[in-house]
Amino acid sequence: MARAYKKTYLNGAMRNLAVMMDCGVRKYGYPIEEFYEKFLASDVSRQFAGGNPRFLVGMSGAELADTVVEAAGGTLLPENDGTYTVSPEYWAGWSLAYYQWLTRRSFAYMHRKGLGVKEVVAMYHPLHEADLSKFADAADSIVLAK
Repeated sequence: MARAYKKTYLNGAMRNLAVMMDCGVRKYGYPIEEFYEKFLASDVSRQFAGGNPRFLVGMSGAELADTVVEAAGGTLLPENDGTYTVSPEYWAGWSLAYYQWLTRRSFAYMHRKGLGVKEVVAMYHPLHEADLSKFADAADSIVLAK
């Protein structure tokens, strides 16, 4: 089965999902799990997983966060200074985007199978400095166990 989008989009898509997660927590002040639930409920998660280039790389990660918040009926905040931290939440977005691309599974499916953002953030130590294949192996052990 073919992937939803080419590998040439992957780094940009990973960065955008990472910034979106960081922005949801730092700009909007949501707990990461609440923001991820909003992401899952929004069309953003389906468009992203489906490979829509507008959602992968056509918007910034901050714009993706704004879209998620707006879809959930939240109030949009002015743009911040454009800097984001490589936080556990950032890494979770980065890793989830990679794993979604690699496995071709939807974010909602991964979440139902036990790979939610809380579980990914918990993997930050020790996996954030490891190759993403290590994260993929750990994620597989969760998803395939159910």
